[in-house]
Amino acid sequence: MNYKILHPVDGKLNTQCDLASHQYEVVVEIEADSLRDAFYRSQNDFNDEYALAGIRSTSVGDIIQHDRYFYMVNGIGFSEIGRNMLRYKQNLNFKPSKDEES
Repeated sequence: MNYKILHPVDGKLNTQCDLASHQYEVVVEIEADSLRDAFYRSQNDFNDEYALAGIRSTSVGDIIQHDRYFYMVNGIGFSEIGRNMLRYKQNLNFKPSKDEES
């Protein structure tokens, strides 16, 4: 399954999980088996390919998108958020793989 990882555009961490104070952008798309697996695969400690891409690990206050659903990373677990609650710049810095460009 395909998941999109979104981080705040300004590069700051959103540890307060305050959606109103940040705009988000897709930093990478990854294949994962579940929401928890998507979070795991977006950690530099556990995924060399992700680390080599120069993207920081996904953290509290970041967003994981699956299909049309958005989930905020909490201190423990995830909470679903409505798309209308999110200020979102789709694929601003995301570079598709060569397969996706065709």
